[in-house]
Formats: sequence, C-alpha cells, structure tokens
Amino acid sequence: MKVFARFVVLISVLFVLSACVPVAMLEMTKPVEGQQFTVGLTGVVAVNEETPVGGLPYLAYRWGDGETEFSVSTQIGLRGGIKQRVTDIFSVAGGLTVPWVIFSGSDGPAIPFTADVALLVQATPELTLIGRGMFAYLSDLGRTWMGGANLVYSQGPWLFEGGFLFSTDGDPIVSASAGYRF
Repeated sequence: MKVFARFVVLISVLFVLSACVPVAMLEMTKPVEGQQFTVGLTGVVAVNEETPVGGLPYLAYRWGDGETEFSVSTQIGLRGGIKQRVTDIFSVAGGLTVPWVIFSGSDGPAIPFTADVALLVQATPELTLIGRGMFAYLSDLGRTWMGGANLVYSQGPWLFEGGFLFSTDGDPIVSASAGYRF
C-alpha cells in the first residue's frame, strides 16, 4: 500500500510539470538495485535575458537490478529512460522526453520531444561526471542539437549537481541542483 501511495503522489506531481528539455540528471553511474525515488530542485541561471531563470522541481522513480535501470522522471517534461552498466566506472544512458501538453506551432499542433544519450563516469565513489548529447524538436522553435555536462556529488541520500547545456542555436544554460533519494 505504501508503494501505491508513493506512485499516486508521483503521478499527481507529474501532471503539474511540463515543457521539454531535461536539465538535471541527479543520478550516479551504478544502476539502482531495487527501487528508488528522488525529489529535488534545480536553479537555472541564464546567460542572456532571453533564457528563462528560476527554480524547477525534479522528481524521479528508478528501478533496476544493479546492471540495467529503467526510470521515469520529470523536470520540464516527462522522461522515460534506460541506463546500462558497462564497467564498474562507466554506464551509458538514453531517454525520450515529451511534455504533458501539446504545443501549437505555426504548422499546427505538434508534440515536441527531446531524445538524449549520456555517458556516466564514476570519478570517485562520491563524484560522477555525465556527458550528454540531445536532439530536441520544438514545434515553435524547430530542431536543435544540444550538448552538456553535469558533475554529481553524492553524500549519503543527498545528491548535489552542477551542469551546463548549450545548443547549436542558442546561449548556454547553467544549473545547480540538489536532490534527496529514498
């Protein structure tokens, strides 16, 4: 019953959030063994006046066997993902993010999405370096390629992350995140 209640809370919060580019990762190299929830907050710092600034809530549910992990997360969009352990210090991950709402563009209704891939490297037991690449299609803005990196520090159940994203047609976005795993 307790797991069902957590699932209902997760689904309820998911409906509150929307958009399309995953900013924070808040995860470590090793896939989870069992189940894990992560809640957090990301502060986004804009490099120019056109990029939005503010706080974004983060919520994730992960499950796996220590080798392969599946996840559903939301920050600004709903992301489904998979992570595979390659060695003790390397993992690869990928995902697809879609928004909860259908945005209308100049060509009519369209569903924007972001496909992402990542390489996770365990630098120390507490530090994970994540390199990411993304392809985003936004109905009003067109297609863009994005890249970035995140550094995640783990201290017990707490995760702290700094990261940046840049696109082929825009300025970088810098972010700082904190999350709690249970």
